[in-house]
Amino acid sequence: MRRFQEAYSVGDIMETLYGQRAKLITGVSSAIVCAGIIGAQVKATGFVFNLFLGIDPTVGIIIGCGIVIAYSVYGGIRAVIATDILQFCVLIFAIPLTLFLGVQYIGGVDQLVASIPTTHLAVPGPLALTTMVSLFLSLLIGEALVPPYVQRLFIAKNPKTTARGTLWSSLMSIPFFIIAGLIGLVALSLEGGLDANMSLPFVINTVLPSGLKGLAVAGIVACIMSSADSYLNAAAIAIVHDIIKPLRQNDLRPQKELSLTRLFTFLIGVMAIFFAISMDSALDILLYSYNFWSPIILVPLAMGMIGFKVTERDFILSASSGIVAVIVWNQLWASSTGFDGLFVGVVANAIVFMILVTRQGRKSIKSVA
Repeated sequence: MRRFQEAYSVGDIMETLYGQRAKLITGVSSAIVCAGIIGAQVKATGFVFNLFLGIDPTVGIIIGCGIVIAYSVYGGIRAVIATDILQFCVLIFAIPLTLFLGVQYIGGVDQLVASIPTTHLAVPGPLALTTMVSLFLSLLIGEALVPPYVQRLFIAKNPKTTARGTLWSSLMSIPFFIIAGLIGLVALSLEGGLDANMSLPFVINTVLPSGLKGLAVAGIVACIMSSADSYLNAAAIAIVHDIIKPLRQNDLRPQKELSLTRLFTFLIGVMAIFFAISMDSALDILLYSYNFWSPIILVPLAMGMIGFKVTERDFILSASSGIVAVIVWNQLWASSTGFDGLFVGVVANAIVFMILVTRQGRKSIKSVA
């Protein structure tokens, strides 16, 4: 890991492992996946503004993303980290409180269980088993090692701090994912035909008293925006640092690089708004954007960081196999099987990558002999 300590982006890591073209491909993938994830997050902002302020969801999306763009452009990574701290404080307080009051509002745990259709308490529930497995795998690997996460891993002061922070953030995420799911069940109990995108704001609006309601809404919006700004910052860096700079004949002056980063922060924000408006479900936006990351970048990135390495040409072959597998599967079999092509693409990339690693190892043995 020490050879990556000077890395500024995921593209830098990929360039060290596989060459400049790998960096360019990583920059494009980084920008698209980050824009998609931002789109899903500001989509949620539109629903919150619509429920509590009566603002049209599209207008709410534009307002929410506009605020994120503004303080990301002028505040940079420091503003992003500051809002991440706020996000953590809100999550610790507001989300568990919403669940607790929601369960009490219904009449307790027993009443909650009794009011929920039995299909929602069984596995796989109302979904087909293949669909549930597909969603689980897609969400498990879809954001693995995406640029904002890697940025945070590499700003730690040493590898031990990185490992400790990763462990604790993972452990603390588990109860919050469970709480989020339980809040969804509370929403289902309160309003059976509710749009799933509205679950959390609906529960907040229904069960919290006025004072706490305002605090919770402000906190939820802050959470959404503080996640979105991380991806916005990472996407702009990916375009400028991983695409524009390698393609230029001359080095960028620091002031010019800063100006370009701010410009692309704005443009990525506009792209995120397009994602948010053009797709009905935040989950659909996420799954769509993940296809531009995990099937292309995840396997070579993870394998390279643990010591497996192939040539630049072989990287392009494995990455191409991943995206081709996604496209073919989704076009031919996704609708009939209920299984999204993302995991298929990752497996295809991994198989081709390991075949190329093995072939390269045999060539090395022959050359030594």
